[in-house]
Amino acid sequence: MYLKDGQRYIAMFLWIFLSFLHVSLISQWLTISRRDRMFTEYMDQVMDFAANEQRPAREVRALLLIKAEDLSLPVHGDEIDIIAYGQMLKGAVHYKTDITMPIVNQSVYRIRFDHDLTLKRLR
Repeated sequence: MYLKDGQRYIAMFLWIFLSFLHVSLISQWLTISRRDRMFTEYMDQVMDFAANEQRPAREVRALLLIKAEDLSLPVHGDEIDIIAYGQMLKGAVHYKTDITMPIVNQSVYRIRFDHDLTLKRLR
């Protein structure tokens, strides 16, 4: 079965368009995952430093919010819990981010990230 010239161009355009959508969605997924990995590494460092230096929870929360903003992650203050009790420091960050469809800017998938970390303070 042979396609007419007009049908070939339409088929080619559809394949190119679908490829563009696929590449766009994958690139968003990879970018979000890379930024979350960087945030997780930073959270580990800050929590370790705060546990050893006995820094207040408010300072740790502020540092994490600044880093999240720097990485363009949708983390809000109420999604960060830092609790110090006794010789323990516990931190939890829970947030969601969307992967959006290009052109129409419609959300097609929501990713939830949960980070929990508990450290024992050194004397």
